[in-house]
Amino acid sequence: MNTNERYDVIVIGGGPNGLIAGAYLAKAGAKVLLIERRHETGGGLMTEIFSGFLFNLHAVYMFMTDVMPPYTDLNLEKYGAPYMRPKAQVSLLTKDGKALTLYSDVEKSVKSIEKFSTKDAARFREVWRECEQLANDCLIPATYTFPMGPMDQVALFSETETGRRLLEYAEKTPLEIMDEWGFTDEHVKTAILHLICMWGLDPDNSGLGFLAPLYLNRMLNVMIMKGGSHRLGSALHKAFMVNGGEVLEAAEVVKIVTTGGAAHGVELNTGQKFEARAILTTTDPQTTFLKLVGEDVCNNSWPTLADAAKQWEWESYSLFGIHLALSERPVYKAVEKYPEVDDALIKIIGYESSGDFLSHLKSIKEGKLVVAGHTSTMSDIDPQQAPGDVTPGAASVRWESLAPYKPKDGSWSEKAEPYADALMQLWREYAPNLAKAKMIRRYVYPPTFIEEKLVNMIKGSFKHGAYIPTQMGNFRPNFECSNYSTPIKGLYVGGASTYPGGMVLGGGGYNAAGVVVDDLGLKRWWAEPDIVKKAREKKLVPPL
Repeated sequence: MNTNERYDVIVIGGGPNGLIAGAYLAKAGAKVLLIERRHETGGGLMTEIFSGFLFNLHAVYMFMTDVMPPYTDLNLEKYGAPYMRPKAQVSLLTKDGKALTLYSDVEKSVKSIEKFSTKDAARFREVWRECEQLANDCLIPATYTFPMGPMDQVALFSETETGRRLLEYAEKTPLEIMDEWGFTDEHVKTAILHLICMWGLDPDNSGLGFLAPLYLNRMLNVMIMKGGSHRLGSALHKAFMVNGGEVLEAAEVVKIVTTGGAAHGVELNTGQKFEARAILTTTDPQTTFLKLVGEDVCNNSWPTLADAAKQWEWESYSLFGIHLALSERPVYKAVEKYPEVDDALIKIIGYESSGDFLSHLKSIKEGKLVVAGHTSTMSDIDPQQAPGDVTPGAASVRWESLAPYKPKDGSWSEKAEPYADALMQLWREYAPNLAKAKMIRRYVYPPTFIEEKLVNMIKGSFKHGAYIPTQMGNFRPNFECSNYSTPIKGLYVGGASTYPGGMVLGGGGYNAAGVVVDDLGLKRWWAEPDIVKKAREKKLVPPL
């Protein structure tokens, strides 16, 4: 690679958003260099192989792949990333052997809930239909267009019934929404509260209640990537490369080079320098503005830019994982009376009531470790994730718990294995055969490992920054940069710390690519998604 060569665009970070932006830009005719710190691209779309078993260490539950414009625009299925959507999505298991299973098919969910409460079953149908409508008409389309300011959003949404309903949701806390939905059975309440809050939505905070219907809808439409999460990252990498993009891996950008308040290149830790007309970074705001750009440049460009980065907040908790290669799959006691449990992608274990879940969240914010979580037998859904041809009956299984980044008493180096043992003990109470199953491999993955592997996932972040009102919408990553361009000419942002956020939505990279294409005078080769056009007609996304 010629270090004197000039590019149209340099993309910093080869996670899903960086790859998406790079692929769109390269296909638009831009000469694009993507620089990735790790030895491979994909970011959180990471699948490791241990003893022939596939372990998905980070992103695994994909809830927007089927509606994400890059999936079709970039031919990702053709490039090796087919997804699988289990019909049975979630089972809540209880100590007394009961199980509530929810499906992507609302009527199957209703029948399951009827075993616990006929009133809640009928109510669930109503709630589900409203959440589905709000998600399809507005919340999903809004992911792939620009954010609106609060006042603009109120003005636009006030014109339609759907918009007014979303404004009502936004002002409520998840707990107030649960009260409004009116479920009475604790099994139902626990399962639904878990689904809408498990990825960082604080049950006591208002301002983001509109996410509750989106999460309920999409968490019951979860997909996994056939062959492991990395297949999606690999397909994005291929889409970038076949359109002429260049990748430089195992290379760390240490500086975004600016002159006169304009960005025009990058410098690597090796001393190499590359120039470009535009720099698009997917790093978090503190890394971008305080480390790569520098406070002085930020302060000269916009008075609040550096201060906004300093105030960026990370999630108040993280994730603790256990990844197992087993000689046999877990067999749950609940299957005897509830055979549908066998088909569920996610099994929630350790919560007997919604109060248990709320207590868990409170405890982990205090640094405590709580024995509860959820598990998936990946090889049940996708047999190729375990080497069944070599070890018949073998299973690749994952456990995940919400956990503090830093335990209250001690460190993860001391706590990780004992905590995993405690979780395994609970797990065996629900799946007794785990006591005799041969453990071919056990890989314990505490929050500190997340940060060590992916340095922008600070404090074990899984969304690149907390979901709080001051860091969402047109405040993500800050007001000046929420439309992907920055006050520093030639510098753009497009990672999970930009609107719409994390969770492999693809929105940040997709939206940022459009801005850069327009600013460079290139031609957009892709059409606006039909779902966005329809939402605009209904006055549920901003006008062009």
